[in-house]
Amino acid sequence: MKKYRAYIPVVLIILLFVLLVVFRDKMVNYISTSMTEQMTTDDMEKVRNFVEEQYDYGKNGKGYRYTFLEFGSTGCNACRQMEGVMEEIKSKFPDTVHVVFINVMGKENKAIVDYYGIATIPTQILLDRQGEEFYRHSGYLSADDISIKFK
Repeated sequence: MKKYRAYIPVVLIILLFVLLVVFRDKMVNYISTSMTEQMTTDDMEKVRNFVEEQYDYGKNGKGYRYTFLEFGSTGCNACRQMEGVMEEIKSKFPDTVHVVFINVMGKENKAIVDYYGIATIPTQILLDRQGEEFYRHSGYLSADDISIKFK
């Protein structure tokens, strides 16, 4: 029995990683919800007004049908990979999709990051013509996979 004691921590660490993988989405949703709930009513209203002003194309008269919000950081490898995806979406759908990069490290973006509950980067959020979220993904997502959402 003594010779197996050394394996107990290894087994526990493996079990922890398995649990993290299995419950990743639930943890991210919990953290996202917590971030949004901690916002003050005033900050929430400011961001809601900003989103409506910028991304509700029915009200602001811009001709886009969708908004592609890319939340990331300039120091993140997966986020850098998404730069090419954003450029491809811009060139494929120049008049249809408004592509916006939001640096989560910028203090000026803290409110919008909290509003959308961004817990991991990169995170892509797609908004419809009225500025309402209809799709969310965390991690790298190819331009082909995103393009499907715009048809």
